[in-house]
Amino acid sequence: MKRSKKTALVLMAPAATLMLAGCGERPVDALVFNNPDECSALYGYTPAECQAEFEQAMALHTEVAPRYLSQEDCEADFGQGSCETVPSTHQGSGFFMPMMMGYMVGRMLSASSQATPAAPRSAVPTQPLYKSRDDRFTFRTATNHPVSSYTGRVSVTPSAVQPERAQMVRRGGFGQQAAARSSLGS
Repeated sequence: MKRSKKTALVLMAPAATLMLAGCGERPVDALVFNNPDECSALYGYTPAECQAEFEQAMALHTEVAPRYLSQEDCEADFGQGSCETVPSTHQGSGFFMPMMMGYMVGRMLSASSQATPAAPRSAVPTQPLYKSRDDRFTFRTATNHPVSSYTGRVSVTPSAVQPERAQMVRRGGFGQQAAARSSLGS
């Protein structure tokens, strides 16, 4: 009996450490858009500014989107018709990745306000967002971090939304995690 209690405490320690890691970090504002037109229409940024941020997210998309060995595996997580091949100009071509469903911008907001040491201008990089088959309403980062269920201004923790290099995902990885998080939140 003592052994099982000790094991439970040992297993809980890493989870507690991860939860506390972001405790001192302040959430910052970012913007989520489906496309550049929505960006310029909703917040008054110029079409050129919005297009430049969209193109930056598209360029990052090919670097960070999860990779799948087959289109069927990708579509199991993102839905039929929601996957594309990794461009042949990028390392790892021959794999499949989800299509970009939106993008998040942090710089546009921080550029118009004063940057501080606690909230530097580049705290939330422009990046692609995705939607899983099991949770079509929530925008998620390439690392499957939920960002928002709507477009416009959102509050995010910078360390949780930093882009990372693409990872090979097994079938059911992204979508099942999204469904589990979605059901926990309801």
